[in-house]
Amino acid sequence: MALRTVSHRLLLCLSLSLLISIKSSFCNKNDTKCVSNSCQNNSTCKDFSKDKSCRCSDTAIHGDKDCGEEEDPCLSSPCPEHATCVRVPGERRSLCRCPPGHSRAGCDTAAGPCGPSSCLHGGVCHRDSGPPVCVCPTGYTGRFCELDLDECASSPCLHGAVCQDGGDGYSCFCVPGYQGRRCDVEVDECVSEPCQNAATCLNEIGRYTCLCPRGFSGVNCELEVDECWSQPCLNGATCQDAVGAYFCDCAPGFLGNRCELNTDECASGPCLHGGLCVDGANRYTCTCAGSGFTGTRCETPLPPCWSQPCHNNAICEDSADRYTCRCRPGYTGAQCETDLDGCGSGPCQAGGRCVELPSETGRERLARLLSASRRPEAFPRYLCICPPGLTGVHCEEDVDECSSSPCRNGGTCENSPEGYACRCPFDPRSGVFFGGRDCSDILLGCADHPCLNNGTCFPHVHDGRHRFDCLCPAGYTGSRCGTVTTLSFEGSGFLWVSSGSAPAQESGCTIALRFQTVQPAALLLFRGDQDAFMMLEVLAGFVHLTVQVGNRPKVVLLIPHDTSDGGWHTVEATFAEAVTLALRDDSCTGTCIARAPSPFESAGSSACALQNSFLGGLPEGRAHSGDALFNVYKMPSAPSLVGCLQDVHLDSNAITAESISSDQSLNVRAGCTRKDWCESQPCQNRGRCLNLWLGHQCECYRPYRGRGCHGEYVAGRFGQDDSPGYAVFHLNKDYEEDLALSMFVRTRRPAGLLLALGNGTYQYLRVWLEHGRLGMLTPGSPKLLVTFVLSDGNVHLVSLKIKPNKIELYQSSQNLGFLSAPTWKLQKGDVLYVGGLPNRRETEVSGGFFKGCIQDIRLNNENLEFFPNSTSSAAHNAVLVNVTEGCPGDSLCEPNPCHHGGVCYPLWDDFSCSCPANTAGKACQELRWCELGPCPPGAQCLQLPRGFECIANAVFNGQSHELIFRSNGNITRELTNVTFGFRTRDAHAIILHAEKEPEFLRIHIRDSRLLFQLQSGNSLYTLSLTSLQPVSDGVWYQVTISMTDPGAQASRWQMEVDGQTPPVTSTVAAGSLSFLKDDTNVYVGDRASNSTRALRGCLSTIAISGLYLSYFENVGGLMNRPQEERFLKVSGPPVETGCLQLDACRSGPCLHGGRCKDTYSSHRCTCPAGRSGPHCELDVDECLSRPCIHGNCSAPAGAGYHCRCEPGFTGVNCESEVDHCQRHQCANGATCISDANGYSCRCPGNFTGRFCRYLRLPSTFCGNEKTNLTCYNGGNCTEFQGEMKCACWPGFTGERCDKDIDECASDPCLHGGRCHDLLNGFRCTCALAFAGPRCELDLADDLLSDVFAAIGSVTLALLLILFLAVVASVLASNKRATQGSYSPSRQEKDGSRVEMWSVMDAPAAERLI
Repeated sequence: MALRTVSHRLLLCLSLSLLISIKSSFCNKNDTKCVSNSCQNNSTCKDFSKDKSCRCSDTAIHGDKDCGEEEDPCLSSPCPEHATCVRVPGERRSLCRCPPGHSRAGCDTAAGPCGPSSCLHGGVCHRDSGPPVCVCPTGYTGRFCELDLDECASSPCLHGAVCQDGGDGYSCFCVPGYQGRRCDVEVDECVSEPCQNAATCLNEIGRYTCLCPRGFSGVNCELEVDECWSQPCLNGATCQDAVGAYFCDCAPGFLGNRCELNTDECASGPCLHGGLCVDGANRYTCTCAGSGFTGTRCETPLPPCWSQPCHNNAICEDSADRYTCRCRPGYTGAQCETDLDGCGSGPCQAGGRCVELPSETGRERLARLLSASRRPEAFPRYLCICPPGLTGVHCEEDVDECSSSPCRNGGTCENSPEGYACRCPFDPRSGVFFGGRDCSDILLGCADHPCLNNGTCFPHVHDGRHRFDCLCPAGYTGSRCGTVTTLSFEGSGFLWVSSGSAPAQESGCTIALRFQTVQPAALLLFRGDQDAFMMLEVLAGFVHLTVQVGNRPKVVLLIPHDTSDGGWHTVEATFAEAVTLALRDDSCTGTCIARAPSPFESAGSSACALQNSFLGGLPEGRAHSGDALFNVYKMPSAPSLVGCLQDVHLDSNAITAESISSDQSLNVRAGCTRKDWCESQPCQNRGRCLNLWLGHQCECYRPYRGRGCHGEYVAGRFGQDDSPGYAVFHLNKDYEEDLALSMFVRTRRPAGLLLALGNGTYQYLRVWLEHGRLGMLTPGSPKLLVTFVLSDGNVHLVSLKIKPNKIELYQSSQNLGFLSAPTWKLQKGDVLYVGGLPNRRETEVSGGFFKGCIQDIRLNNENLEFFPNSTSSAAHNAVLVNVTEGCPGDSLCEPNPCHHGGVCYPLWDDFSCSCPANTAGKACQELRWCELGPCPPGAQCLQLPRGFECIANAVFNGQSHELIFRSNGNITRELTNVTFGFRTRDAHAIILHAEKEPEFLRIHIRDSRLLFQLQSGNSLYTLSLTSLQPVSDGVWYQVTISMTDPGAQASRWQMEVDGQTPPVTSTVAAGSLSFLKDDTNVYVGDRASNSTRALRGCLSTIAISGLYLSYFENVGGLMNRPQEERFLKVSGPPVETGCLQLDACRSGPCLHGGRCKDTYSSHRCTCPAGRSGPHCELDVDECLSRPCIHGNCSAPAGAGYHCRCEPGFTGVNCESEVDHCQRHQCANGATCISDANGYSCRCPGNFTGRFCRYLRLPSTFCGNEKTNLTCYNGGNCTEFQGEMKCACWPGFTGERCDKDIDECASDPCLHGGRCHDLLNGFRCTCALAFAGPRCELDLADDLLSDVFAAIGSVTLALLLILFLAVVASVLASNKRATQGSYSPSRQEKDGSRVEMWSVMDAPAAERLI
């Protein structure tokens, strides 16, 4: 029986094992029972060989195998009868919540009368004679309104809608296709006509369907069907889509609906002259072979040379219908087919020698040579031997000798048929000249610098000797440039160069010279005698050449270029068939060469035969020898030259300084010395100096004169000390019609007669000053009055230009105007009046007598002097009446005209006052009060006609700020207007009010509009004006309220806001504000009351008809206002000034998102967290206060601070210490110790491991006289090199073997497996679809092999059942009495963490239990 029982049980176990094995084969190869996160809520999984178990945490219910439920603290019913237990989320504690009507800790006290929390959810408690009753709001019910009334209980929402209960109702969330409060209305999606292109819309539940017409598709039939999408057109045709159809635009050469038919282009027979036509795609091709024609259609005949009819490399030339062969030398015939004798035709060119080749073999050899040189000629019968420099078959090519660069040392090679030539350079660094055929020779001719006077040396070699040539600069000649060719002529002189009769030369005669002068007229050269001569002169600055031969017409040539500028000029005259005059100057532009027929040619003579040449002038009188010089030379000519001649060449003869002799020259010296007479600036008063070579001349500006412009024409003073005066000039001759009259005028008086022209009975012309401007009048013409002001105290040149029928008036060179007048002339006996007329009455008509100075009167070029001296040649004598000499001014500083202590400084006919700092005006008559700084800081000083006022914009902050003003009793002006500016955001505010019954004035803001109310004068009505626009928007407004007729006793009033036109005008009239002159209080602002606030905003200083209500009336230490009419500030607090007219927030002053508030005088920024400063511009470092107790503080820009806590601390400021032991896993009574990095377990003496879950291995004492150690965890004490050491078991390390090695540190688990550290090992918890000790196996790949393995396992299990049944029966018979015992050593030996048991013997047999 027992054996049967055992067998049954064994079969049952094997069957279960078989099923588990099959399941494991299909599901997972990992035989680890503790998979990832198999135990919940911080429980620990224990893996044994047969099963797993979860060690649950203290908060979990231990009855649950997986610890999936935490222990509910409310299970123990800790709350009293009336209370409700509520679990605190996330914590292991509960709260007791009392029902309505109960209170205190035990919820046992019933609520009495209605209290503040008697009814819930906003219910209202009522208590009459009975108990309290709660009136619940909509959605709640119950005695205390504690029950939420579920409105969704009746299922009010239809068609599958979702009902959501609310506090006071319900809401239905409809499914698509329905709408309405209860989702009872079906939505007609076709109402919006979504279907396009005439499609039909079908309405359905929650959607719609469009039935599209042909040719359209899409949800809304919005897409046209592209029939071209399938590419129906062939052969490159273009498909054109249409609605429901398509059309094919065929490429050329194709037809058909789809362009599928190819057109036969050869059907029309396009090929001519028998050409073969080949059809193609939209084209054809003509094959013209053998036809003798070419072209696209074989229409063009081939040229005769196309068949290459010419032989022996002859050149074929086509003509209209035939060809011609140009034979090479040695051949002849129509086609060059006949071979001639080689040299018979003379083929060699340029003197080349022709040599006959004797045999065919020699010709072939030469042909091979020519072929090697790429010359394709046929076999020649001759050879050309070319002269040097030529090459080619017939010596037709020039050899480029420069290709080999034969010139050395930088020489330039020039090729020629005769050879080459090298142009050798000069090396400026070494100073070496190179020469020779290839520039390889060093030329030494210039080594000693033989050329004088900066001459340029050119070396060369002649007959083996080194020589040189000198290129001389201007002014020198000779082989070494040592001879001077410059001659200086000092005026009234000459140089006579005599010469014999010279025969005429074929090339003619040439005269060349250089000259330098400043004379506008001078004789340069005279050659010949009185019968025939040529003369070279400078006339009016131009070079002239005059040629005279006998009685023939004189020839005169000139070059129109100024040569009297003191510079060097080169002139060349050539006499041949024509006379040529040339000016060889680089600066010459235009005509620089002049020609004329030569008179010598027609006379049969030559200019070369002329004798006796004179340079620089002609002789006058007798020579020093006393002999009469040629009187024939006493003929008219230009003056003698004052200047220099240089490089004079008469034909081929050079004239040098050696040509000067005392008997043939006068005032001529070698060289050219010219003094700059203007260097010392001899001309005064801006005079222009002219250098005249031997002296200077000054061109003086008016009114200066004299050799050095030192003197000036004496001015006449008119009206000295206001005495009337004038001058009279009697003209003593007649003048032409064109007349110029000018004078210098200086005056400060704006009126006065300047001049008059006339005779005893008639005035031709009159000029005067009117309001400081010139006026001119002539009989028969209107008056001319110019705009130019002359009376400014400066000197002005006034000119009159009298022309026929016209008189022009000038100031300097400025034309001021003209008068059209009849023609008249000044005649002898006429009179010029200056400054006035003898008749005082006639003078007053023209503005009175002139006061000022007149100087340098000129009539044409004649000077009319007031005070001529003995040396001057005055053309007309003057009659002077009260005209004094010079131009002194009146002394106007006596007596002192300057007021308030000003200092007077005299000016010409005027004065200037140096005024004190607080005065102004020409005579310091105006006081500048504001320059004294009479106003306090923040106020602006306003200058008034009789004083000053301090004005400012005041800030009213809404507090009691009422200011009272009152007249000082001296106001006499009419008060007809009020002016002020303001800005505010108040919709209601008082600005100004005053009252004196029955009259009153009120200016205030009502409903954001400005309101003006007035009752004044005899009017019984109240006048009201209201602004058109609102004024309470914080914008500055400038307001003017005034009478439309200020001079009337009563008038309508008008209001202008910011100059808006037309202004608002009243319909009734009222009087002025004169009642404010009396003892009337004027209130500015308003006193705050319980119902209203005072004005908040800006208010300028109010002006009443120009009298200001100053805010600074009673400020101590300030200057009193001098004006008599004033309003006085009699009471009121000090005023805050500095109010801005613009919104202070308009410019966006607050940065980084700060909110700006306009405070009228400034702005105030409310900064976001992390910012501060007036503009939120500062980044607040919130870490300065060190808020993080156990951590590091960081404060990002614009944000608050953040604490990064040290390990073991938490909280906003890292103030709380983290208790890592709250959910510790220390087992077997171990003590949890929390630290910064986590916690550790302090194990009891017989346990070890991280969580004290393993039995501690025995310890061994290890020590001697030097070492005292205890080896833990089974470590053996061993002596190593004289020291005692602990030899640790696998899995432990450290000096005392007290540290467990973490085998998971190397990450041994693959594919995301989770590693669990064991003693001397590890275990991997694999992810799904992976298995193996290190999760290295992919179960997805081994699925089929697992199926076959499972089948094999079933078969093997069945065979083992039979075998084990036999074994079980044997075991049952030999059963030992050891049942109920346990073997710690066996279990330790079979454990997965102890590996040393495999090499150690088991201890003695354990005791039976």
